[in-house]
Amino acid sequence: MTHEIRREATRLPPRPLLVRTAVLAALTALVSVASVWAADPLTLEIPGQPDKAIAPEMLLGKGSMDVRLEDVQGNVTVYHGMPLLDVLEKNGLDVRTMAGERKSAAAVVLVRARDGYTVAFTVGELRNNRANPKVFLVAETAEGPLPGNEGPVRAVTYGDPVRSPYALSSIELRTLAENPAQKK
Repeated sequence: MTHEIRREATRLPPRPLLVRTAVLAALTALVSVASVWAADPLTLEIPGQPDKAIAPEMLLGKGSMDVRLEDVQGNVTVYHGMPLLDVLEKNGLDVRTMAGERKSAAAVVLVRARDGYTVAFTVGELRNNRANPKVFLVAETAEGPLPGNEGPVRAVTYGDPVRSPYALSSIELRTLAENPAQKK
């Protein structure tokens, strides 16, 4: 009798049921991972202002530029987006007045990807390259939207691929020190 009970306990369910269960588990895992990756839009954090969502569409249209990037094999990808400094200025960063320059002189911009990878740019570095921008936020290529693993928004930094993170989650303006007000 014990032998028969053991045989019953080791009997597997019919094969179609196992396959169906495995497929459902895989789909559930995929959907939950996709929802985690797509749930939060890119957020811009500027001190003294409420956080703002940066939709990919905001980087396209008026003010957008073609950003050509060549890989080591010579393949060229054309992205569409805006210089990071333009995005910051459109959202409240003042770097055109003396007071704004003094306030942002000790500021950095932290660009963070969904996987936690973070790069930094000084506001001075961005401002000094205003006429010939080096850092862009892009939302599409000439072929269409960015692939899921790169988008919906990524950074492109000319000449510095290590500071070109993709799948961005946040951009944070952080002031490292407060400069005294200008004497009149």
